Amino acid sequence: MLSEAHAKRFQERGIDPETAVKFGIYTERLKPTGSAVVFPFTEGGEIVNRKHRAPDKRFWQDAGAKKTFWNADALKDPLLEDGAAKLIITEGEFDALTAIECGFPLTVSVPDGAPPQALEGEIDPNHDDKFKFIWNNWEALSKVKRIILAVDDDGPGRALAAELVRRLGAVRCLFIEYPENCKDLNDVLVTYGQDEVVRVLNQARPYPVKGLHRMSDFPEVPEAKTFSTGWVEMDEFFTPFLGEFIVITGIPNHGKSTWTNAMVCNLVKAHGLNATFASFENNPMRDLRPFLRKQHGGTDADKWINDRFSFLYQDPRELDEDGDLDWLIDRAADSVIRYGSNILVVDPWNEIEHKRRHGESETEYVGRAIRELKRFGRSYEVMTVVVAHPVKMGGGQHGMHKPNLYDISGSANWYNKADHGIVVWRPDIGKNVIEVDSKKVRFDWSGKPGKVNFQYNKQLTKFESIPEELVI
Repeated sequence: MLSEAHAKRFQERGIDPETAVKFGIYTERLKPTGSAVVFPFTEGGEIVNRKHRAPDKRFWQDAGAKKTFWNADALKDPLLEDGAAKLIITEGEFDALTAIECGFPLTVSVPDGAPPQALEGEIDPNHDDKFKFIWNNWEALSKVKRIILAVDDDGPGRALAAELVRRLGAVRCLFIEYPENCKDLNDVLVTYGQDEVVRVLNQARPYPVKGLHRMSDFPEVPEAKTFSTGWVEMDEFFTPFLGEFIVITGIPNHGKSTWTNAMVCNLVKAHGLNATFASFENNPMRDLRPFLRKQHGGTDADKWINDRFSFLYQDPRELDEDGDLDWLIDRAADSVIRYGSNILVVDPWNEIEHKRRHGESETEYVGRAIRELKRFGRSYEVMTVVVAHPVKMGGGQHGMHKPNLYDISGSANWYNKADHGIVVWRPDIGKNVIEVDSKKVRFDWSGKPGKVNFQYNKQLTKFESIPEELVI
C-alpha cells in the first residue's frame, strides 16, 4: 500500500498515485522509524528484484537479486518488434512513470541509474556489473527496432547514453533534447506539463549512422580520451584510444606478442578497462593465465583475470564452426554486450580462418577485413589490436632485417588503414633489449613517430624502458 505522504510525493511530481499502485509500488516501513518507497521489478508477472528508495536519496536493492529493467515485461510487446512503437529507456523509475503517464506504456528504466564517472562523460568500468541487465534481456532487446534513450541531460547521463548506444547499436537508437531548465522527463512534466513531454518524445531524432548530416543532427558526446600505456617514455609516441585500429608487427620470437599483452594488462590495471583475447595460438588456461597472474602480481590475481578478461577460444574438437572473420567479430560483439569489453586483441592474424570471396585477391580480402574490424571497433568503441607476422624477413643481421608495416601479408592496407602502427624489433638477438617503434600515427593528439627501448624481466614478465644511451 502506498502511504498518504508518498502518494502526495507522486502527485507533486505529476504522477497519479493510481499509476504507481498499478505497477505494484508501495510504502515499506523502516525500523526504528521512517519509510521507503519500493519499486518492484517484475518479469513474467513475478517479482525478481525490488528497489527501495528512502529519504536523502538512499537506494538499495534486494541482495543477490536479478539485474533487469524496471517494467521489463514491456520489452515483449510485439509492437516493438515490428517497429510500430518505440521502446523508451529512462535513467530512473520516476522518469519511466512520467512517460507512461503521458501515453507511452512501452517504457523501461535501467535498474541502477547512471554509473559513477571518473571524468565527465566517461563510464567507470569498475561498475560494469550495472549493465548485466542488457545481457539478461538481450533476447527481447535484440528484436526491438527503435529505442529512445531518455536519460538525464548531465555528465553521468550522457555517459550512460553513450554506453547504451555502444551496446545496443547506434542504428536503432534515438536521442531527445530537453527544454530549458530541464534535465530529465519528470522535470519536463513538472515544469511544462504532459503536452511538452509528448512533444519531446515524439521529436526524438536518430543517432547519425551514415550519409550526410548537419551538425545539429549530432548529440553531444564526450571528447576522445587517450590512455597512457603505463610506460611514461612511450606516451610521447603512443597513447591509444577506444575505437581505434592498432597494428603491431615484428619478427617471430622478437617479443611482439609478449609486449602487446603486457601493454593491454597495463591499460586494464591503470584505467579499469576490460579486454578480450583472441589468441588462437594459446590455450587460455595453460599459456595466458600464468602470464596474466604475473602481470597482476597480487593474491587476488585470478579474480582480476575473471573480472577483466574474456577469451575467444575454439575447442579443436568442435568442427561445426569455422574461426573466420565473421565468427571473430560476432563473438567480439558478444564480449562487449556480456562483459563490457573495451579492448580486442587478435593474435596472430594468420591463425584466423581466412575466407576470400570468389575472385577476391589477398589484398582485396585484407582491405575488406580491416574495414570490418574498424567498423566493429568504431560501432562498439573498442580498441582493436591486431598482431600480424611480416612475410619479408630476408637480409640484414642474422639473415633478417627490421620489418615495417608494408612487410605484412596483404600489402599497404596495414599501414594505410592503421590508426597506430607499431614495430617490435630486437636489434641484437643475443641481447635482452627490444625496440618498440611507433611507425604510424594517424592523429597527432595520440602520439608521433618514434621509438622506445625496453628490457624484459622474464621472471616478472615486466618490460622496463631504458634510455638510448644505456643500450649496450
